[in-house]
Amino acid sequence: MVNKFREAISTALHSISGGSRKKKVQPIAWSERNRCTVGGVNFFATVDDSEYHEITSSDNEFLLVKTREMIEAELDCTSKIDVNNIVDIGVWQGGSVALLDRVFRPDKLVAVEYSTRELPHLDAYIERYSRQDNVRLYKGLSQADISRFRELLDAEFGDEKIDLVIDDASHQYLETMLSFNLVFPRMSEGGIFVIEDWQWSTMEAHYNSDYFDGKEGLANLVLQCVMSCACRPDIVREVIVKNHSVMVVRGDAELQSGAFDITDIARNKGEVIPLVL
Repeated sequence: MVNKFREAISTALHSISGGSRKKKVQPIAWSERNRCTVGGVNFFATVDDSEYHEITSSDNEFLLVKTREMIEAELDCTSKIDVNNIVDIGVWQGGSVALLDRVFRPDKLVAVEYSTRELPHLDAYIERYSRQDNVRLYKGLSQADISRFRELLDAEFGDEKIDLVIDDASHQYLETMLSFNLVFPRMSEGGIFVIEDWQWSTMEAHYNSDYFDGKEGLANLVLQCVMSCACRPDIVREVIVKNHSVMVVRGDAELQSGAFDITDIARNKGEVIPLVL
C-alpha cells in the first residue's frame, strides 16, 4: 500500500513538473576521449577487445566496456525521468555498477553477473561509499535462469517499480528475450530498458565467431520491440535505436510479470514475427 502511494505521488509530481527530471544527477567530466570522472571516481571506457581483455579495474580507475557515445546516449534518454531503482545485467569488472551508482545515487541498484570471479575493487567501492544497503551484487546467475532471477527481484524490489535496466550480458537472443520478458513488466511508466551490442549479427567478425555461430541475432528482439511499439504503444511507448544500443521505453499498460511475452505482442499482418535476423 505504501509503495502504491509513493508511486502515485511520484506520478502526480512528474505531471505537475512537465516531465522534467527532479532528482539531481552527478555530471560526467570527460578528461580524454575515453576517460572520465563522476563523483570522484575515475573510469576508462573502451570496446577494443585487445584492451578490455588485458586491462582490469583498479582502486584508482574502473573499466567500462562501452564507448563514450554509448554512455552519453543512454544517460541522455533518462533526462526526463527519476532513476531510483536500477537493474544492471552483465557487469564484467563492475565498472558499470560504479558508474550508474555515482551518476544516479539510486535507492537500489541490483547487479547480476554470470561469472563468479571476485570483484574486489567493486567491493571496496561499495564499502568506501557506504552503499551496502543500496548496491546489491549477485554473481553466478544466468540472465536466462528466470526462476532465480524472479526470486531476487521479488526480494530486492517487492512491488516497487524499476526505472532503468542495462542489459550488457549474453547478447544472445533467447537469453536476452527471457530476461526482458521478466523485467520489463516490472518497470515504471517511462522507464528505460537498454539493450547493448544488439548489432552483432551485422558484423562478420561476430556472427562468424564460435560464440554466436548458428544463433539468432539479438536484432530480432529489437525488431520485436519496434513492432510492439506500433502494435501496443501502451506497452512499448518508444524505441530509440543507436548503432551500439537500443533504448526501449515502457508505456503505461498494466502488465503481469511471468505472463508477459514480447513475441506475442509483436505482430505483422496479424502474425507472429519470425526470427529472420
